Amino acid sequence: MWRKISSGNGEKVMKTSLLAAAIAMSLTAPVAAEDWNTVSRSPNSAFMVEVDGIVVNGEITTVPVATVSRRGEAGDYSHSVETYEFKCAASQWRTAGIVEYGEDGAEADRIPEEGGSWEPIRSNTLPDFLKQVACDGVRADPPTWPSIKAFVDGGRVLPTT
Repeated sequence: MWRKISSGNGEKVMKTSLLAAAIAMSLTAPVAAEDWNTVSRSPNSAFMVEVDGIVVNGEITTVPVATVSRRGEAGDYSHSVETYEFKCAASQWRTAGIVEYGEDGAEADRIPEEGGSWEPIRSNTLPDFLKQVACDGVRADPPTWPSIKAFVDGGRVLPTT
């Protein structure tokens, strides 16, 4: 948004209203999409990858992985999201931190992990399944979920295998 302002000496100066423009843009900007895909499960937990959150930076691919209880009270959105890093070509992985979310779904704790050692990926392990998603483009069969809240509100139901 531009407006002309006359200075005291008659000069015309173009000035922007950056704050108003920033507010207008934030109100019209789309919300980042999420697409949570189940990659593994145990009797008590679902392990889900946010495939729209995969980031490639040089030789390192980063992927957020949620661990969500398969049992629990309706409205209990507690879960954790651990960041996994992969060197796809070298078939190596490590973790880079975890964020804990409370029952209300709000961030409760953040535990950074820096400089962890790179480990080789073994077949048929969680890191192997995550690498297939992060590096090879594999995606889960539907259903997938637009949020952890949607998974919980949908009854925490996973497709049968």
